[in-house]
Amino acid sequence: MSEITKSGLSRRAFLGLGATAAVAAGAAGLAGCSPAAGSSDSSESAATGQAQYAWEVAPEPITDIASTVDADILIIGAGIAGCACACSAAEKGGSVTVVEKSPSWNGRGGGFGAINSRYMDELGIKVDKVNAKQHWIAQCASRANEDLIVKFFNNSEEASNWLLDKAEARGGSAMVGAFYSHDDVYAEQPGYHMLMFPEDAGLTSTGFAGAELCYLDAVEAGAQFVFDSPAIQLVKDGNKVIGCVCETSDGYVQYNASKGVVLCTGDIGGDIEMCKAYAPICAEYGQPRSQYTPVGVNTGDGHKMGMWAGAQLQDLPLPTMMHPQAFCWFHGPFLFVNDNGERFMCEDTWVQGKSLAINRQPNGEAWSVFDANWPTDLVNGLPYGGGMFWDSFRPYGSDPQLAADYFETQIPAYVEQGIAYQADTLEELAKQIGCDAATLTATVERYNGMCEAGEDTDYYKKPVFLTPVKQGPFYALKVGPALLTVTGGLRTNVDFQCLDAEGAPIEGLYALGNTMGDITAVDYPINVAGNSHGRCITYGYLLGQELAQA
Repeated sequence: MSEITKSGLSRRAFLGLGATAAVAAGAAGLAGCSPAAGSSDSSESAATGQAQYAWEVAPEPITDIASTVDADILIIGAGIAGCACACSAAEKGGSVTVVEKSPSWNGRGGGFGAINSRYMDELGIKVDKVNAKQHWIAQCASRANEDLIVKFFNNSEEASNWLLDKAEARGGSAMVGAFYSHDDVYAEQPGYHMLMFPEDAGLTSTGFAGAELCYLDAVEAGAQFVFDSPAIQLVKDGNKVIGCVCETSDGYVQYNASKGVVLCTGDIGGDIEMCKAYAPICAEYGQPRSQYTPVGVNTGDGHKMGMWAGAQLQDLPLPTMMHPQAFCWFHGPFLFVNDNGERFMCEDTWVQGKSLAINRQPNGEAWSVFDANWPTDLVNGLPYGGGMFWDSFRPYGSDPQLAADYFETQIPAYVEQGIAYQADTLEELAKQIGCDAATLTATVERYNGMCEAGEDTDYYKKPVFLTPVKQGPFYALKVGPALLTVTGGLRTNVDFQCLDAEGAPIEGLYALGNTMGDITAVDYPINVAGNSHGRCITYGYLLGQELAQA
């Protein structure tokens, strides 16, 4: 008998979830999506050695169809990947229908990552593709699909310029950011683009406007968007996926697609049971602090429907995009202590490393502790490190002093919000953060001694980042991981076709965005910042064209 883990999965089930789903789908005829996601009786799990979650078993086919709609291309989900695919296909003359369960298209985040663009050309920026590719693979523990990564690298420039054309057509432009790490071990690349628009541009996006731009142009090109219509089943004709069934206020509507069905339903981060099963590392702290919007819509619908159609998940556990932004958005490479006032990590690491280390601490939180010299320490270290939560959103080529100037305005706001503290003594600071004063003082004294010696014998932080905590006032900024998305999903080939248990493509079924798997693995590779949006744009652009011209 297999041992059942804390998440309810045996080791056998953990390694074989995709096969289990395929068997369930094969018996169904129609592949569907169960609205419920709860655990069944644990004794049955123990007896069979298989996971017994509701989403693993395809529901009965829906037969009481109220109406049908025909199209060439059916896209399920109106996020950035779905909107990009719809726009690209419609611009090439494809008949496109997009079904979306929420009331609108969905955009989130601050920008997108590009391997190259005309904005980068103008600034003389060159991505080191060899470095970027190898770091990506390394951060994914060599488990990502290199062919998919290369496809992004080779097509990012064309797709990025396509989106930039759309921004400029509506009066916008892009800022390429300087906020990437110059560290050799955690090397990051320039290429993060933030779109900016005048107030009279008529856009409603409050963050990254890419989804809205693609949505507007897709509608102008003839694509049909149907909102408040959750897809709950895929329709199959033999082994071919030919459409889906949506649940609407007017009954069940079947959408037929002659050229393909594209799953763009986002990630699993809004389904706590799926997170526990497939990405347990984020379930305790990251998932409850999720900053995904709209809240709760990312319930892995495409993953479920795809698995019931025979599609396979990538290797588990699925990778997470966890950033240390649940509280303060600035913490730099300074001394980190947990709620007990104890140091626990090397602080000059990348954002995922910070998140995972903090996630293991009491309450899943930590404190960035520094003194009055922090502006100088920050500016002096930026040529050697940097990146998110260490630098500000400043333009490429700008003075690093802008980062210090910006955070000088933010720290008082953090203090006012009660997520940061300022004190004249370490003892007072310890009282404010709720730890033992003697413990925090001893931690700081030991850290200062290593700073003076120029060697961190506890965690081997680079000497350039060993800045002492001596001169009051002293600061403590609260740091905690938040889950942005779970960036893993269904296994595909380089044409974005979902693959079955034998690795063969499932005719008519495609996946993009965070429903798609194998472009990341184990961890999200931040070395190409914004690559999640970047690949949504690039892959959506490519697949839309290919389907329209098929």
